[in-house]
Amino acid sequence: MVNFIVYIFAFLITIPMIATALVYFISLKLQRIKKKAFHTAVNWTTIFYVIAVIILFQINFSIKSTGYILIFILGVLTIIILYQWKVGVEIELKKAFRVLWRFCFLLFLLIYILLVCIGIIMRIF
Repeated sequence: MVNFIVYIFAFLITIPMIATALVYFISLKLQRIKKKAFHTAVNWTTIFYVIAVIILFQINFSIKSTGYILIFILGVLTIIILYQWKVGVEIELKKAFRVLWRFCFLLFLLIYILLVCIGIIMRIF
């Protein structure tokens, strides 16, 4: 039973787009609002994209990128908080984390697609 759960998580990390689609459709059935379903899918599957990018960096380039990615995410959070402070809006950590999480989804989705393409090209040639 434990192996089954491990295999499911490994599959979802390997192909996080399936996890995003799965969470989206389940959420759409439960909530019936497309926008909320999409946001739920983004919130729940961002971590799969981050882990997949870390693993793809390791496989494609033999680079351990976990520390660099964590520093980058903290840097982006710092920039978001500084932007809130400069605009004059009260600093809201919940809103900053939400913006960071959605930004990370978009960024790591693009990096994931790029790294998969690079990996395929590297294996062909």
